Amino acid sequence: MKNTLWKKFEKLTDVCYTDMIANMVDAEKKNSSWEQAFEILMEIVRAERKENPTFAPEFDMLDDITNFKYDISGWMEDCLDEMDMREQYKVLLNMCDALLNTFSWPEYTGSDLKFRKAIVLEQLDRLDDAVKFCGQWLDKEPENIEAATASVYVLTNKKEFDKAEQLIHKFILDENECCEENEIMFLAAAKLYEASGDKKKKKQLDKVIKKYEEEEDKRFMEWIEDDGYGEDDWDDLEFGDDDLPFN
Repeated sequence: MKNTLWKKFEKLTDVCYTDMIANMVDAEKKNSSWEQAFEILMEIVRAERKENPTFAPEFDMLDDITNFKYDISGWMEDCLDEMDMREQYKVLLNMCDALLNTFSWPEYTGSDLKFRKAIVLEQLDRLDDAVKFCGQWLDKEPENIEAATASVYVLTNKKEFDKAEQLIHKFILDENECCEENEIMFLAAAKLYEASGDKKKKKQLDKVIKKYEEEEDKRFMEWIEDDGYGEDDWDDLEFGDDDLPFN
């Protein structure tokens, strides 16, 4: 039975990407292939754990166990992004909850998923639930900037500006130093000052963020010129039919 389910999951994931391309052409097109594949994957995990209760306690282990045959982590990220893009927030929330409840998530490893859940709760007008969820997350991981950033967003939308600003100051020690590690908090801070009407602060942070982004773009272009592929390099690469996407 499990082999049959794995085969069904593999076929459905192919359909998912076919549907994704179709949706780029027809934005109104509805499909449930992503949801179906998600449910099959959860069914597989339940079936495996009936025989072996220690099967894949952490989500990332699924790829290791299956020798990366299905690229489960990559597919899952695309699945959640697709639900978000199509604004299927109730479905997305159910998926987030299922993943958080089915697998164990050591500190920081589930941050992207928890961040997504917080924003989805907000999108569903469940702002109090979003604040509560972020608060519990931050209590467990007080040094996690993603937990703090999610809290800033939901507190800002709840107009609890003072609480949000306290979190910002904890993670941004120098308002003129935006870097890879704190950029997400700078963006949240800019959102806060826009919402609170502090135009001076908003303008200052926008300037710092823009400077950082320009420096990153410059570094990337230098990498392309010095170490990355130029046009001639791409022309020299050989691709077989198996390398083509969605083949």
